[in-house]
Order: sequence, then structure tokens, then C-alpha cells
Amino acid sequence: TSAVPLSDRQKQRLGGVLAKLYGREMHLNLDVDPAVLGGITVRVGDEVIDGSIAERLGEATRRLAG
Repeated sequence: TSAVPLSDRQKQRLGGVLAKLYGREMHLNLDVDPAVLGGITVRVGDEVIDGSIAERLGEATRRLAG
């Protein structure tokens, strides 16, 4: 999930990185959600890799509050 549609180059790069990480070719189902603000969130099965700006801002808020 990303805030804006990915370019063809970005899709190829993401697919390549995920294939290398998981040891197999990956099929990408891409969603666009402006609430992400920026960055990207990747879900593979039950695993979530959240590199979104929304998550980073939330983490910063939790650290400041704690």
C-alpha cells in the first residue's frame, strides 16, 4: 500500500527486492491509500513491513508520550 501509484520502475524494484528477500518470485497486489502519507507498507502473508510515514509519525508520537 502506498500513498500514490507506483511507477513501473518502482514496481519492478519492489518485486525484485521482495523476491530476493523471500527466495521466490512475488506477485504484487498494489493498493493506493492517501492516509499512508508517504512511504510504503508491504504485507506478505501474516508479515507486515511498515515503512509508511504515518507509522513513523505514530512511532515518534508514542516515544514522545512515553
